[in-house]
Amino acid sequence: MSRSTHPENSGTLDPTFAEGGVLKWPTGELGGHFTQAILPLAGNKLLITVLLPEKTGAFGLAKVNEDGSIDREFGGAGTGVLEFSLDARLDEIIDICGLIDGGWLVKVTSSYGLYLVRFLQDGQLNTAFGKDGVRWVPFHLEPGGEGREDGPVTFRWQDRGPSAQATRSSADNGPSAVEQPDGKIILRSLVYVGINRSHWVVLRLNPDGTPDDTFNGSGSVDIELPGIPLFGTTVKGVALQADGKVLVFGEDRNDTLDSSIYVMRLDATGRLDTSFNAGKGFMTVPNLRYAYANALAVRESDGAIVVAGDSWPDADQGYDRQGLMFVLTHDGFLDFAFNSGQPLFSKLVDNGHNWHRCAWQADGSIVAAGTVGRAGYIDTGVDKALTARLRSDGSLDLTFNGSGFVLFNEEDYEATVEDMALMPDGRIVVSGFTRRPGIVLPRTFGSWFVRYLA
Repeated sequence: MSRSTHPENSGTLDPTFAEGGVLKWPTGELGGHFTQAILPLAGNKLLITVLLPEKTGAFGLAKVNEDGSIDREFGGAGTGVLEFSLDARLDEIIDICGLIDGGWLVKVTSSYGLYLVRFLQDGQLNTAFGKDGVRWVPFHLEPGGEGREDGPVTFRWQDRGPSAQATRSSADNGPSAVEQPDGKIILRSLVYVGINRSHWVVLRLNPDGTPDDTFNGSGSVDIELPGIPLFGTTVKGVALQADGKVLVFGEDRNDTLDSSIYVMRLDATGRLDTSFNAGKGFMTVPNLRYAYANALAVRESDGAIVVAGDSWPDADQGYDRQGLMFVLTHDGFLDFAFNSGQPLFSKLVDNGHNWHRCAWQADGSIVAAGTVGRAGYIDTGVDKALTARLRSDGSLDLTFNGSGFVLFNEEDYEATVEDMALMPDGRIVVSGFTRRPGIVLPRTFGSWFVRYLA
């Protein structure tokens, strides 16, 4: 069994951060309840994103100092929040991606498409990207090639989306994104072709935000698995390996609750990389019950891949979900060093939980965070944030909080995990929403950030 090299107090709240390791949002002076994406910065600072629902189309960025205080100089207005407004009704902030030039790419969805907003390190917009720093990618696109309704799409890239006065419609969460060493950006997007027909694509943009036509000849790749309808495959995210190859992961499902989790690899030109998983170009974990792939991380030392999510393995035993995790080698084979080469199902607490985020630590340990509680919209009032550390063989690291995992929620409130980040010094930040049960859906009252010792 692998051994932990972490100190005995790892997994406990960091008393040097905010109030006893916990930062609550909104603060007395700063508004906005929905802080959905976080990014670690140099100097153990943290960049957070927050929707500002009191202002149509507005979101903000804020810097948190190492001690948990707000950097009031950030943004130049003395408030500590850099505000930005779009002429659209925003649904949510999907992600914030750190860039090679020290800036950030914020990805925000509206009902009609995805806004990519690129900032420089000083918080100014990078006007070389899109139009004045903003690129809009519509969800509704034109079909292309041989008249195939659900076939390759021809993107009509626009600089501005629909007006904030337009009627809203449902849309998926939108993409996550990564930057290549050459400055090109890989991201995923949901697209609608025709009426009520949708599927997922992976896009590559040039550094200025225009489509990269050297990627599959069009800047986009339809993600499709053999034997699965195009609309039956979901893309949850993308990642890069050190050799520039692109990992794509998600789920596919048929008309039943049965589903599979897949990992696919594309080469640098956007073609299926048949050197992955012995000529297939993809691998699947099949025969799962209502499974979700929520996160993927690549180990820097050897390119190993960890995938984390959840499944509902036994409906006869109730609605409790189980965390699901598996590890692949660089080239797509199940890693026998982790759980003897098998997917690991975890139920660390009575009410079950998912894994929503995961990350590799430098010693090969895996940190994962998720929410305790039942599936879907069934609200039991027990939602808590769960953070765990597993050794490289898949066993719980019992030096982490003495049990391998730690729970968090505020008194009289529920806590749901939205994001997680490892700071430059290894400390772990987990963020999420503060909620209470509502008549139909939970009501969100604010957000929280906790920092654990590594």
